[in-house]
Amino acid sequence: MASSPRDDLTIILGSDGFLGRNFARYMGERGLPFHAIGRDAGDLSDPAVSQRVFAEAPKAARILHLVTRQRTGQIQYGIQGELIAINARIHLNVLEAWRLHQPQAKLISTGSSCAFPESDKPIVEGEFQSGPMHPSVRGYGLAKQLLAVGSETYASQYGLRYLHLFLATVYGPQDHKAPERTHFMTGMIDRAVKEMRGGATAFTVWGEPDTVRDLLYVDDQIEAIFAADATFDNQMLNCSSNAPVTIDQSARAVVEALGWQAEITYPPGTFKGASYKTLDAGLFLGKTGWKPKTSLVEGVRKVLASDYGLG
Repeated sequence: MASSPRDDLTIILGSDGFLGRNFARYMGERGLPFHAIGRDAGDLSDPAVSQRVFAEAPKAARILHLVTRQRTGQIQYGIQGELIAINARIHLNVLEAWRLHQPQAKLISTGSSCAFPESDKPIVEGEFQSGPMHPSVRGYGLAKQLLAVGSETYASQYGLRYLHLFLATVYGPQDHKAPERTHFMTGMIDRAVKEMRGGATAFTVWGEPDTVRDLLYVDDQIEAIFAADATFDNQMLNCSSNAPVTIDQSARAVVEALGWQAEITYPPGTFKGASYKTLDAGLFLGKTGWKPKTSLVEGVRKVLASDYGLG
């Protein structure tokens, strides 16, 4: 006999990725029930695996779909086909398994600003699919578009509930540090620690100082997701803070947190990406009243203490 759904249970799909691990920690610390599905459950790009893990999971109130194959920086250009093929399979399999085995659950999936066209102003939700994406993220971004539209169409046809959230760039403890996987803030912190420990007097920062990005400490982003879930249903939503930062501001926060008197340098020829990319989260912020709690310097200090024993 099928189990009855729990109105407080969350399935964390991708529980051993950076965001998934932090969700599991955050919920565990607060006694919030969850069911973790990680890599040991199998490859979700295989439809049989997706069907099995959704069928075997307890009936839940919500599913956090955090599974994605992602690479960053220059390497993205060379694996566009791989990123779209693997991620499209994962997302389509998750949608179908959701429909068949967990239709009572609200599917909360995550996206990013890379799924939007390039813009020189904050991006609103209505600009989704209104133009071409940055060339470096075409494969990955198109798969994210498929997930967003797939969630919308499955919900419409089958009477399901979904929420697709476009997030900030998230950083925090235990993030990926391999150069091909790390996002800009984690990579910046890791490089700074290595250079400082090596006795350098200059901090090497990739990109350009005036490049603009959204940035949130991981616990703030998690709480923003919970706030969005409590307030919104059946829509795509920007879920950020409307407080973008430049790469230079981020670099200065890193050296301040380290107490390192270093010159910040920007060598030519490093990967840059889009020069301006920030989400307009006015709808989310206006309806929820959510605000981040962690300043940039404080967030860096938490990473330094957790991952490097500094502080």
